[in-house]
Amino acid sequence: MKNKIFILAIFICFGGKTFAQLAVPLAMYTGNQILYNPGYTGLYDLLSINLTTHKSWVGMRGSPTIINFNGHAPFESQRNALGFVYQREEWGNLTGNSAYTNYSHKVYLSKGILNLGVQAGFLNHIVDWDKIEYVMHENDPTLEKGRTQNTKFDAGFGAYYLAMNWYAGISAMNLMQPRYGIHQINGREWYSQMRSQFYLMGGYVHRMGEWSVRPEIFMRYVHTVPFLVNVGLHVFYENTYGMGVMLRTGSRTVNFNLKANVAEGFRIGYSYGVSYGALKPYQRGSHEIQINYTFQLWKREEVNYQPNWWQ
Repeated sequence: MKNKIFILAIFICFGGKTFAQLAVPLAMYTGNQILYNPGYTGLYDLLSINLTTHKSWVGMRGSPTIINFNGHAPFESQRNALGFVYQREEWGNLTGNSAYTNYSHKVYLSKGILNLGVQAGFLNHIVDWDKIEYVMHENDPTLEKGRTQNTKFDAGFGAYYLAMNWYAGISAMNLMQPRYGIHQINGREWYSQMRSQFYLMGGYVHRMGEWSVRPEIFMRYVHTVPFLVNVGLHVFYENTYGMGVMLRTGSRTVNFNLKANVAEGFRIGYSYGVSYGALKPYQRGSHEIQINYTFQLWKREEVNYQPNWWQ
Protein backbone atom coordinates (compact mmCIF):
# COMPACT_ATOMS: atom_id res chain seq x y z
CA MET A 1 0.00 0.00 0.00
CA LYS A 2 2.87 2.39 0.78
CA ASN A 3 4.29 1.88 -2.70
CA LYS A 4 0.94 2.56 -4.34
CA ILE A 5 0.42 5.74 -2.34
CA PHE A 6 3.85 6.97 -3.40
CA ILE A 7 3.33 6.09 -7.07
CA LEU A 8 0.03 8.00 -7.00
CA ALA A 9 1.85 10.98 -5.52
CA ILE A 10 4.43 10.78 -8.31
CA PHE A 11 1.71 10.75 -10.97
CA ILE A 12 -0.02 13.70 -9.36
CA CYS A 13 3.26 15.65 -9.38
CA PHE A 14 4.65 14.50 -12.71
CA GLY A 15 1.86 12.89 -14.75
CA GLY A 16 0.62 13.77 -18.24
CA LYS A 17 2.34 16.72 -19.84
CA THR A 18 4.32 17.27 -16.68
CA PHE A 19 6.13 20.21 -15.18
CA ALA A 20 8.87 18.36 -13.30
CA GLN A 21 10.27 19.90 -10.14
CA LEU A 22 12.80 17.52 -8.68
CA ALA A 23 14.50 20.29 -6.67
CA VAL A 24 13.50 19.60 -3.05
CA PRO A 25 14.74 22.45 -0.79
CA LEU A 26 17.11 21.19 1.90
CA ALA A 27 16.16 21.52 5.55
CA MET A 28 19.47 23.18 6.50
CA TYR A 29 19.54 25.50 3.53
CA THR A 30 21.22 28.47 5.24
CA GLY A 31 24.70 26.96 4.87
CA ASN A 32 23.90 25.83 1.34
CA GLN A 33 22.35 28.94 -0.14
CA ILE A 34 24.59 28.63 -3.19
CA LEU A 35 22.09 25.97 -4.34
CA TYR A 36 19.30 28.52 -4.59
CA ASN A 37 21.09 31.81 -5.23
CA PRO A 38 24.31 32.24 -7.29
CA GLY A 39 24.74 35.55 -5.47
CA TYR A 40 25.81 33.59 -2.39
CA THR A 41 28.93 32.36 -4.23
CA GLY A 42 32.11 33.52 -2.46
CA LEU A 43 30.14 35.84 -0.22
CA TYR A 44 32.50 35.36 2.74
CA ASP A 45 36.27 35.59 2.46
CA LEU A 46 36.51 31.81 2.84
CA LEU A 47 36.93 28.65 0.84
CA SER A 48 33.75 26.70 1.62
CA ILE A 49 33.18 23.00 0.84
CA ASN A 50 29.81 21.42 1.62
CA LEU A 51 28.43 17.87 1.46
CA THR A 52 24.79 17.16 2.24
CA THR A 53 22.68 14.00 2.12
CA HIS A 54 18.92 14.09 2.51
CA LYS A 55 16.36 11.27 2.71
CA SER A 56 12.65 12.08 2.78
CA TRP A 57 9.80 9.89 3.99
CA VAL A 58 11.82 7.00 5.38
CA GLY A 59 9.99 3.67 5.04
CA MET A 60 8.31 4.56 1.77
CA ARG A 61 9.91 2.84 -1.20
CA GLY A 62 11.15 5.23 -3.87
CA SER A 63 10.98 8.29 -1.63
CA PRO A 64 13.22 11.28 -2.48
CA THR A 65 16.95 10.98 -1.90
CA ILE A 66 19.36 13.89 -2.41
CA ILE A 67 23.16 14.07 -2.46
CA ASN A 68 24.65 17.53 -2.89
CA PHE A 69 28.29 18.59 -3.15
CA ASN A 70 29.31 22.21 -3.64
CA GLY A 71 32.20 24.55 -3.10
CA HIS A 72 33.03 28.21 -3.64
CA ALA A 73 35.72 30.78 -2.85
CA PRO A 74 36.63 34.37 -3.71
CA PHE A 75 39.60 35.38 -5.81
CA GLU A 76 42.47 37.10 -4.03
CA SER A 77 41.00 40.48 -4.98
CA GLN A 78 37.77 39.55 -3.09
CA ARG A 79 35.78 41.26 -5.84
CA ASN A 80 35.02 38.08 -7.79
CA ALA A 81 34.42 34.44 -6.91
CA LEU A 82 33.93 31.04 -8.49
CA GLY A 83 31.92 28.07 -7.32
CA PHE A 84 30.48 24.74 -8.39
CA VAL A 85 27.34 22.80 -7.53
CA TYR A 86 26.64 19.11 -8.13
CA GLN A 87 23.38 17.52 -7.06
CA ARG A 88 21.82 14.09 -7.57
CA GLU A 89 18.16 13.49 -6.80
CA GLU A 90 16.14 10.28 -6.99
CA TRP A 91 12.34 10.11 -6.86
CA GLY A 92 10.96 6.65 -7.57
CA ASN A 93 11.92 5.89 -11.16
CA LEU A 94 13.18 9.44 -11.79
CA THR A 95 16.82 10.50 -11.40
CA GLY A 96 18.12 14.01 -11.86
CA ASN A 97 21.78 15.04 -12.02
CA SER A 98 22.74 18.68 -12.18
CA ALA A 99 26.15 20.33 -12.44
CA TYR A 100 26.73 24.09 -12.48
CA THR A 101 29.56 26.59 -12.46
CA ASN A 102 28.90 29.85 -10.60
CA TYR A 103 30.52 33.26 -10.92
CA SER A 104 29.86 36.28 -8.69
CA HIS A 105 30.95 39.88 -8.35
CA LYS A 106 30.95 41.94 -5.13
CA VAL A 107 29.87 45.53 -4.81
CA TYR A 108 30.95 47.08 -1.50
CA LEU A 109 28.37 49.48 -0.12
CA SER A 110 28.52 51.74 2.93
CA LYS A 111 26.75 49.29 5.26
CA GLY A 112 27.04 45.96 3.54
CA ILE A 113 27.96 43.85 0.52
CA LEU A 114 25.89 43.30 -2.62
CA ASN A 115 26.91 40.09 -4.39
CA LEU A 116 25.68 39.52 -7.95
CA GLY A 117 25.96 36.00 -9.32
CA VAL A 118 25.25 33.92 -12.42
CA GLN A 119 25.38 30.20 -13.07
CA ALA A 120 25.44 27.93 -16.09
CA GLY A 121 25.50 24.17 -16.38
CA PHE A 122 23.65 21.04 -17.35
CA LEU A 123 20.69 19.02 -16.13
CA ASN A 124 20.61 15.29 -16.79
CA HIS A 125 17.21 13.59 -16.51
CA ILE A 126 16.86 9.78 -16.39
CA VAL A 127 13.62 7.80 -16.31
CA ASP A 128 13.84 4.07 -15.59
CA TRP A 129 10.46 2.74 -16.72
CA ASP A 130 11.25 -0.81 -15.59
CA LYS A 131 11.12 0.36 -11.95
CA ILE A 132 7.40 1.06 -12.17
CA GLU A 133 5.68 -1.94 -10.56
CA TYR A 134 2.19 -0.51 -10.20
CA VAL A 135 0.32 1.15 -13.07
CA MET A 136 -3.35 1.97 -13.51
CA HIS A 137 -3.46 0.86 -17.15
CA GLU A 138 -0.89 -1.65 -18.41
CA ASN A 139 -1.57 -0.65 -22.02
CA ASP A 140 -1.05 3.05 -21.39
CA PRO A 141 0.65 4.31 -24.63
CA THR A 142 2.80 6.75 -22.62
CA LEU A 143 4.34 3.96 -20.55
CA GLU A 144 7.71 3.12 -22.04
CA LYS A 145 10.26 0.37 -21.41
CA GLY A 146 13.92 0.53 -20.47
CA ARG A 147 15.61 3.85 -19.71
CA THR A 148 15.32 7.27 -21.29
CA GLN A 149 17.97 9.90 -20.71
CA ASN A 150 18.29 13.56 -21.70
CA THR A 151 20.86 16.26 -20.94
CA LYS A 152 19.98 19.94 -21.25
CA PHE A 153 21.71 23.28 -20.77
CA ASP A 154 20.44 25.50 -17.95
CA ALA A 155 21.23 28.85 -16.31
CA GLY A 156 20.26 31.14 -13.45
CA PHE A 157 21.17 34.37 -11.68
CA GLY A 158 20.76 35.97 -8.27
CA ALA A 159 21.50 38.94 -6.04
CA TYR A 160 22.41 38.72 -2.36
CA TYR A 161 22.84 41.55 0.14
CA LEU A 162 24.77 40.95 3.36
CA ALA A 163 24.81 43.47 6.21
CA MET A 164 26.36 43.04 9.65
CA ASN A 165 23.26 41.46 11.22
CA TRP A 166 20.93 40.52 8.36
CA TYR A 167 20.77 39.34 4.78
CA ALA A 168 18.31 39.28 1.89
CA GLY A 169 18.50 37.48 -1.43
CA ILE A 170 16.51 37.02 -4.61
CA SER A 171 17.18 34.65 -7.50
CA ALA A 172 15.78 33.09 -10.66
CA MET A 173 16.84 29.50 -11.43
CA ASN A 174 16.24 26.97 -14.24
CA LEU A 175 15.69 29.81 -16.68
CA MET A 176 16.06 27.58 -19.75
CA GLN A 177 13.05 25.48 -18.62
CA PRO A 178 14.43 22.35 -20.33
CA ARG A 179 12.06 19.72 -21.72
CA TYR A 180 12.70 15.99 -21.39
CA GLY A 181 11.40 12.84 -23.03
CA ILE A 182 9.63 14.57 -25.93
CA HIS A 183 7.71 12.13 -28.11
CA GLN A 184 4.56 12.03 -30.23
CA ILE A 185 1.62 9.71 -29.50
CA ASN A 186 -1.51 9.86 -31.67
CA GLY A 187 -0.55 13.31 -32.85
CA ARG A 188 -0.09 14.65 -29.30
CA GLU A 189 3.23 15.75 -27.82
CA TRP A 190 4.24 14.37 -24.42
CA TYR A 191 7.14 15.65 -22.37
CA SER A 192 8.37 16.65 -18.91
CA GLN A 193 9.52 20.20 -18.30
CA MET A 194 11.61 21.76 -15.55
CA ARG A 195 9.89 25.05 -14.76
CA SER A 196 11.78 28.19 -13.71
CA GLN A 197 12.08 28.64 -9.96
CA PHE A 198 12.10 31.98 -8.16
CA TYR A 199 13.48 32.35 -4.63
CA LEU A 200 13.31 35.01 -1.97
CA MET A 201 15.26 34.55 1.27
CA GLY A 202 16.21 36.54 4.32
CA GLY A 203 17.46 36.32 7.88
CA TYR A 204 18.31 38.41 10.93
CA VAL A 205 20.66 37.98 13.91
CA HIS A 206 19.78 39.30 17.35
CA ARG A 207 22.83 39.04 19.61
CA MET A 208 22.66 38.64 23.38
CA GLY A 209 26.22 38.34 24.59
CA GLU A 210 27.52 34.90 23.66
CA TRP A 211 24.09 33.87 22.36
CA SER A 212 22.38 34.76 19.10
CA VAL A 213 18.80 34.26 17.92
CA ARG A 214 18.29 33.95 14.17
CA PRO A 215 14.86 34.08 12.53
CA GLU A 216 14.91 33.11 8.84
CA ILE A 217 12.51 32.90 5.91
CA PHE A 218 12.83 31.13 2.57
CA MET A 219 10.20 31.27 -0.20
CA ARG A 220 9.94 29.58 -3.58
CA TYR A 221 7.55 30.25 -6.44
CA VAL A 222 7.15 27.86 -9.36
CA HIS A 223 4.30 28.05 -11.84
CA THR A 224 1.93 25.02 -11.49
CA VAL A 225 3.52 24.04 -8.13
CA PRO A 226 2.19 25.11 -4.68
CA PHE A 227 3.92 28.17 -3.24
CA LEU A 228 6.51 27.07 -0.69
CA VAL A 229 7.43 28.94 2.49
CA ASN A 230 10.04 27.92 5.07
CA VAL A 231 10.04 29.80 8.36
CA GLY A 232 12.80 28.99 10.83
CA LEU A 233 14.16 30.07 14.19
CA HIS A 234 17.59 29.02 15.45
CA VAL A 235 19.60 29.74 18.59
CA PHE A 236 23.41 29.63 18.58
CA TYR A 237 25.99 29.77 21.36
CA GLU A 238 29.20 31.58 20.39
CA ASN A 239 28.36 30.90 16.74
CA THR A 240 29.55 27.35 17.48
CA TYR A 241 26.63 25.25 18.71
CA GLY A 242 23.14 25.72 17.41
CA MET A 243 19.67 24.26 17.43
CA GLY A 244 16.39 25.30 15.91
CA VAL A 245 13.13 24.48 14.23
CA MET A 246 11.85 25.11 10.71
CA LEU A 247 8.26 24.92 9.47
CA ARG A 248 7.76 24.10 5.79
CA THR A 249 4.52 24.50 3.88
CA GLY A 250 3.86 22.52 0.72
CA SER A 251 5.40 19.28 1.97
CA ARG A 252 3.92 20.07 5.42
CA THR A 253 7.01 19.26 7.45
CA VAL A 254 8.53 20.45 10.70
CA ASN A 255 12.31 20.10 10.84
CA PHE A 256 14.40 20.03 14.02
CA ASN A 257 18.00 21.07 13.32
CA LEU A 258 21.26 20.68 15.25
CA LYS A 259 24.63 22.17 14.26
CA ALA A 260 28.07 22.13 15.87
CA ASN A 261 31.64 23.13 15.08
CA VAL A 262 33.58 19.96 15.88
CA ALA A 263 37.03 21.25 14.87
CA GLU A 264 38.65 24.32 13.40
CA GLY A 265 36.77 25.01 10.18
CA PHE A 266 34.57 21.88 10.41
CA ARG A 267 30.84 22.09 11.08
CA ILE A 268 28.36 19.24 11.05
CA GLY A 269 24.59 19.40 11.11
CA TYR A 270 21.70 17.01 11.47
CA SER A 271 18.01 17.58 10.75
CA TYR A 272 15.01 15.38 11.49
CA GLY A 273 11.78 16.17 9.67
CA VAL A 274 8.29 15.26 10.93
CA SER A 275 5.49 15.28 8.38
CA TYR A 276 2.02 16.49 9.34
CA GLY A 277 0.49 16.05 5.86
CA ALA A 278 -1.41 13.26 4.09
CA LEU A 279 1.70 11.04 3.84
CA LYS A 280 2.28 11.01 7.61
CA PRO A 281 0.83 7.48 8.22
CA TYR A 282 2.98 5.94 5.48
CA GLN A 283 6.51 7.08 6.46
CA ARG A 284 8.81 7.61 9.43
CA GLY A 285 10.12 11.10 8.90
CA SER A 286 13.05 12.61 6.99
CA HIS A 287 16.77 12.81 7.76
CA GLU A 288 19.46 15.21 6.60
CA ILE A 289 23.19 15.31 7.36
CA GLN A 290 25.43 18.23 6.43
CA ILE A 291 29.22 18.55 6.59
CA ASN A 292 30.83 21.94 6.01
CA TYR A 293 34.50 22.88 5.83
CA THR A 294 35.77 26.47 5.64
CA PHE A 295 39.29 27.75 5.27
CA GLN A 296 40.88 31.21 5.04
CA LEU A 297 42.29 30.88 1.52
CA TRP A 298 44.09 34.21 1.32
CA LYS A 299 46.21 35.84 4.04
CA ARG A 300 45.42 39.54 4.18
CA GLU A 301 46.64 42.53 6.15
CA GLU A 302 43.20 44.11 5.96
CA VAL A 303 39.95 42.18 5.70
CA ASN A 304 36.51 43.51 4.81
CA TYR A 305 35.04 41.61 7.72
CA GLN A 306 31.48 40.29 7.82
CA PRO A 307 30.51 37.72 10.48
CA ASN A 308 29.76 34.38 8.85
CA TRP A 309 26.43 33.90 10.64
CA TRP A 310 24.93 31.97 7.71
CA GLN A 311 27.94 29.99 6.46
